[in-house]
Amino acid sequence: MSAIPHSLPTNRDENWRYANLRPLAKANADDARAPLGTRSIALPDTLDGYQRWCFSDGHLDASDPSPDARVALLNARVAGESFAALLDADLATAGVDFALARVNAARGDDVLQVELPDDSPPLNLDLVFHAVAPAANGTSYPRVQLIAGRNTHLRVVERHLTASGDSDAVVNASVDIALRTGAGVDHVRVQNCADKSAIFDTLVAHVGERAHYRLHTVTLGAATSRSTLFIKLAGRDARCELSAASIANGIQTHDVFAEIEHLAAGTVTRELFRGIANDRGKLAFNGKMIVRDTAHDADSDQSLKSLLTGSGAEAAARPQLEIYTDRVRAKHGATTGKLDEQMMFYLLSRGIERVDAQALLQWAFIEDAISRIEPPTLRREIESQMLGRLHAVSALTGLLGEAS
Repeated sequence: MSAIPHSLPTNRDENWRYANLRPLAKANADDARAPLGTRSIALPDTLDGYQRWCFSDGHLDASDPSPDARVALLNARVAGESFAALLDADLATAGVDFALARVNAARGDDVLQVELPDDSPPLNLDLVFHAVAPAANGTSYPRVQLIAGRNTHLRVVERHLTASGDSDAVVNASVDIALRTGAGVDHVRVQNCADKSAIFDTLVAHVGERAHYRLHTVTLGAATSRSTLFIKLAGRDARCELSAASIANGIQTHDVFAEIEHLAAGTVTRELFRGIANDRGKLAFNGKMIVRDTAHDADSDQSLKSLLTGSGAEAAARPQLEIYTDRVRAKHGATTGKLDEQMMFYLLSRGIERVDAQALLQWAFIEDAISRIEPPTLRREIESQMLGRLHAVSALTGLLGEAS
């Protein structure tokens, strides 16, 4: 077993104040990698036109479901060498914020490495990470490395799930993405694990000249989750659109740290977060935007909003700006509040039951973050999962059916 080169972060570290790392800390002390679990799990349907790859308890399932999928797996090369050139080497020593990715690299064995060659046709990937092994048996460490070649289009759907019921699986995932000149990547990440599980992930994206990275993240399940995102707009006119949605019920804790660094001229960021904390749920979204002195005419826009609907609910929506040039456009806003009482009164006065009125207002609030997710079949799947988390299936199912 490889030694872990760095300790885990703690709540004393600035960017980890709201993260609950106790399940991972215990797993780190146990120093075990999860074996393949013995329980079966129902997987979501494969999306039409997508190649599916699965990780089971961190182990890559090498049985490809389609003839073309085998071609995408880079068996003959070490992707790490390619990524060393594309993903900045300073991330390897970036301090405590990158600690979980280093643990993944030290302990995980299976890596899915996919490259879309320059000027090739579009590629659609359906990645499913499922964990069934209990925490006592170890932690899952799946890792994916993707390269979108020049002038290519890559669509990636990434779904994290565990066995239903009382599964307490622990996952520490890592995803690296590089976009070459003119590439486009549409990336959807959905986490809907069992309520006793714990999931942590680190995503690193390097966005080249005129490349466009669209990222949608949806966080619904697990007792505790933490996503750490490092996105570098390294080429002129590179663009990132990040939309994040999160619902925390009961005593769930969901934490997201997103650092987007503008390194080149004309780079653009659009960042949107919508989170709902029910009961005693806790939410945190830390959007850190860095504009270097080389990023003339950069354009950054952040909209971070959280909704509290429980007496013990907590939320922290925190924008951070570091700007090192005068030639920049930067706009940000962050709010945390309760349901609009005037709107609630209006709906109640129209004879709508309180629970249904609350569900309608919650849905209108969070729909901003998922309305542009593609393909439509995936968006409807996510909407159905959200309805379950909002306990609003009966109130909104008909409305959504009409909309779709």
